[in-house]
Amino acid sequence: MHNRNFDAPLAMHLAQFTRNGRCHNFHAVPWPAVLDAASSEFAQHYRALLGADLSRIDASWSGNAVDSFFTPHGPLADAQRKTAAAFGADATFFGTSGTTTSNQIALESLRFPGAEVLIDCTAHQSLLFAAEAMTVVPTPRAGSVENPYVDVEATARLLARRAAEGRPFDILVLSATGYDGRKLRLDRALPLLVASSPTTAVVVDEAWSAMHAFIPTLADKTALAVASGLPLRAPVLVTHSAHKTMAALRQGSYLHVLGSASDIERVRLARYRIHTTSPSWPILTSLDLARAHAEQFGATEFSRTVTLKTKLESMLRNEPLTAEMVVSSTGDAYYDVDPLVLRLHVGSRSRDIRDWLLREHHVLVTIAGDQLVVRLHFGVTDHDLKALMKGLSLLGSGLGPQNNAARPNGLQDFEPAIGSHSREYIIPYPPGVPLARPGELWTERHAMALARERARGAEIYCLAAGDGTRRATSSDNVVLSPVVSPAAEDEPA
Repeated sequence: MHNRNFDAPLAMHLAQFTRNGRCHNFHAVPWPAVLDAASSEFAQHYRALLGADLSRIDASWSGNAVDSFFTPHGPLADAQRKTAAAFGADATFFGTSGTTTSNQIALESLRFPGAEVLIDCTAHQSLLFAAEAMTVVPTPRAGSVENPYVDVEATARLLARRAAEGRPFDILVLSATGYDGRKLRLDRALPLLVASSPTTAVVVDEAWSAMHAFIPTLADKTALAVASGLPLRAPVLVTHSAHKTMAALRQGSYLHVLGSASDIERVRLARYRIHTTSPSWPILTSLDLARAHAEQFGATEFSRTVTLKTKLESMLRNEPLTAEMVVSSTGDAYYDVDPLVLRLHVGSRSRDIRDWLLREHHVLVTIAGDQLVVRLHFGVTDHDLKALMKGLSLLGSGLGPQNNAARPNGLQDFEPAIGSHSREYIIPYPPGVPLARPGELWTERHAMALARERARGAEIYCLAAGDGTRRATSSDNVVLSPVVSPAAEDEPA
């Protein structure tokens, strides 16, 4: 019942939303699914610690009460050691501010005056912003403006040339898993890249694949497994967004280190500089539980989820109304598709369709361009598949969302002139991967990609490197950032 004295709009909205019952979540592991899917023993621990007793542990514990967050010696230290051993790292640090913060900590630990970083052209904005204090060079890019990917062999040649010239890059940043389900084949790419410049430190963002470390068919292709088999001369840091694929609370993140004691100490000090001094003990607890759950049940849950994915794909292909939506999974020498992801082509109204599925069917999916991205995980059930199929069948029969008024797709606020160089990051969100970086040549393909993102209703952010977030106008006088245009590092003719 609405109480006019209870003026809390967000709380009221969420209370109303949750009355609709289970959300059929095909994006990341939802917390209720952890309780449904876990064994009775694990469910007991989860419910006790993060349900009935949540108010008892959600406090500003520190020092002798539980453990020191920044210099732990007790149960938190033990939990982090067990997690490092499970993933194959020399050290693991828990984080409660999301992988955005873990990425910042990783790069901060490697930063020094004059450092140069070669950064994945598909990197998430958190990595770009964290690298702003350094000279940033994007990797050579292949693919389209809307669907770029790293040209791995050209990147290896660039690394090798710089190393041969006696000016190797200090850091290489790789985005190994993407919002769209695409993943870098690290077992092929990482050995080539490390061999090209052995003294270059490596940061790998594996946000979407933490659970892969516990799957026998996938574990040896993860960053830590591949890197641990290489003759490393520089540290390798890997970040995981634990809540996306494991049984952890939102904002739970792992930062793993392969390196020396001094490398580990630099990460610890960087964490002290950046992480909140009020960490969430429930999130820390969930990171410990998530590791224990994955060790015991990860392989079994993966097998069950693969079966569900196969079933869903069969249902989609056998239904005439949905058969043409299914996008065949294709890879190449250096990229593949996550084995638990299905992509469905629905056209330029993908954002409207996503919103309609949630509003009318309580089904949550994500989008990538003109496609819906359906992520299967251990929290998905047959009931969820039926709800998704119902919505997609109605969509295929023409009973989907009504046509809304066309969103404006002409010039809005600021857009570089075709043939000029962008003075800012231009970032559609989601997914938070820039269409253009400062210094990048703005082409007709960029303009068309931006128009499509606007037509889909994406939030568009314009940010000058090292400056505040803002909506720029064409009259702004913006100083070019320390982001080096990719053309500046092209191979010699």
